[in-house]
Amino acid sequence: MTNPAAALRLTEVFQGIAETRMAHLPLRQPALRVEAVGFRLWQGGSVGVLITPWCMNLVYLPSSGSTWDTLHPGMEVTLSFPSGHYVFRVAREATLGPYLTGSLFSPMFGLSGMGEARAVAESVMVEIFSEPPAPERERAACHPGTRLRVDLDRRGFLAASLPRGERP
Repeated sequence: MTNPAAALRLTEVFQGIAETRMAHLPLRQPALRVEAVGFRLWQGGSVGVLITPWCMNLVYLPSSGSTWDTLHPGMEVTLSFPSGHYVFRVAREATLGPYLTGSLFSPMFGLSGMGEARAVAESVMVEIFSEPPAPERERAACHPGTRLRVDLDRRGFLAASLPRGERP
């Protein structure tokens, strides 16, 4: 189930950040803008990909009724998805509250525009909700709490999911 309200809220907050704190920094990719992609309900919150001119992150937003008083910015939290376990960092924005973030790209100069960035974000969402092949599932079941190993670096993993003509 999608969650457009979470996507809209995140986009508004980060658009404000783009127009203020990040407006004049040289690490901005001018061909990109702030957009939240693929947000859906998951484990009592919402998860999706946030594209900005300076980074692309997998983001988990808690439900509005939850309290995360024991979590502080910089702490690590592991979330489980059908594809495996992923480590996120706690972050906080005054107008958004606490959220979890997992870096996918930073800076964004390797992406040529919003079409390519959106395609990568959509691929990430497909991949994290896809079951790993049977041998990987069996290994994960035998060793609960371990992370699944991916032989590609992050950029290679994401680029591999793009059609050949669109790979960076």
